[in-house]
Amino acid sequence: MIDRIEKVDAPVADAKTVKFRFPQPLRSGQRVIRVKDLDFAYGTQPIYTGLDLEMERGQRTVLVGPNGAGKSTLLKLLAGALTPQAGTYELGHNVKLGYFAQYRGDVLNMKHTVLQSAMDLPSRPGENMCRTLLGSFLFHGDDVFKPVGVLSGGEKSRLVLVRLLLDPPNFLLMDEPTTHLDMGSIDALIGALEQYEGTLVFISHDVHFIRQMAKHVLHVSAGVITPYAGDYQYYLDKSKAGSAREALTATLHNAQPTSYNSASAAKEPPKSKQQRRLEADARNAYSKAKKELDLRIFKIEQELATLDKRKHEIVNLLQEEATYADAAQFRVLSAELEAVETKIPKFTTEWEKATEELEKLVPV
Repeated sequence: MIDRIEKVDAPVADAKTVKFRFPQPLRSGQRVIRVKDLDFAYGTQPIYTGLDLEMERGQRTVLVGPNGAGKSTLLKLLAGALTPQAGTYELGHNVKLGYFAQYRGDVLNMKHTVLQSAMDLPSRPGENMCRTLLGSFLFHGDDVFKPVGVLSGGEKSRLVLVRLLLDPPNFLLMDEPTTHLDMGSIDALIGALEQYEGTLVFISHDVHFIRQMAKHVLHVSAGVITPYAGDYQYYLDKSKAGSAREALTATLHNAQPTSYNSASAAKEPPKSKQQRRLEADARNAYSKAKKELDLRIFKIEQELATLDKRKHEIVNLLQEEATYADAAQFRVLSAELEAVETKIPKFTTEWEKATEELEKLVPV
C-alpha cells in the first residue's frame, strides 16, 4: 500500500489490511526529555510528587503497573496534554512530539470530516496526498467526508495513525495503540514501529505487542516509577511476576525506585483507632469503585468487540453480488449496519468515560 508518504501506490478498493511505514523523522538530540521535581494532582489527590525522569534518543519504553496507578496521566504529562502544578518539563534539541491518545477524542476534532482531520496539521499536507494515504488506511470514496464523531474505535485509531504519518514525530507517545485494531492492523503497526528510528513510550495490555516493542520498562505504582533497564522478559524475571499478563498490572510492594522517583513519604506517627478505621473505609470504598469500573469497562469492551465484528460481517455481505441481487436483503442489512454504526460511538464514549474515571481513582 504505502512505503513512504512521498511515493505511494494507489489504494486498492477491496483492501482488507493496512500496510505502512513511518517516514524516518528528523534526528533529535541525545536527551529527548527531562522532567525535574514535577508535582501533579487531580484536585486534592496527589498523583506524582517530586518526579524526576529523563529519556534518551532511541529508547522504546513501556509503562506498566496497576490500573488507575497513573500511567495514562504520566503519558499525558510527557505529551504536554496535562499541566503540572510544579516542576520543570524540558524537551531536548530538535524533538518533535506525537501523541496517540487512549481516548482518540483527545487528539481528534469530532466535528471535522476524516479529510479535514488529515489536512489539519502543522505540516499542511495537500488534499491529494491525504486522500491517497487515507485510501491506504481503508478510507475509500465518500468515507473521507464522514464526521470523525461517527467513526468506530478502529477507524479513529487508523485516522490517528494517518495524522502521525503525515506529520512524523521523533518522540512518539502511544496509549493503548492496539485497542480496536484487528490482528492484521496490529501486525502492520508492529512492523512499522520496528523500523521507526525515533523514541517510543507506550502503554498497552497486549502482551504480544509489548514483547515485540519494549526495550525498557517503567513500573508505575502509587506515584513511584521504577525503571527496568531491559526488555519485558527482563522485567518479568526481576519482578518475579506470576505471568506476563499479571505483570502488566502488578503492584511491586518491594520495588525500590532508582533514578526515576517521587519524593519519599516521611515517617508518620502511630495512627489512632479512628484513623485506622477511616483508612479502612477508604480502602474498601476504593476497592468497590475499582471493581465496579473494571466490570463496566469489561462489559463495554465485549459489546464493542461484538459490534465491530458484526459491522465487518455486514460490510462484507453488502459487497457480495448475491446481496445486490436481493433488494429486500440489501435493505435489511443496510438498516442493521446503520444501527450498528450508531451504537459504536455511543459505547466508545461510555468506554472513554469509564476508563477516565478509573484513571482518576487514587489507590488508598
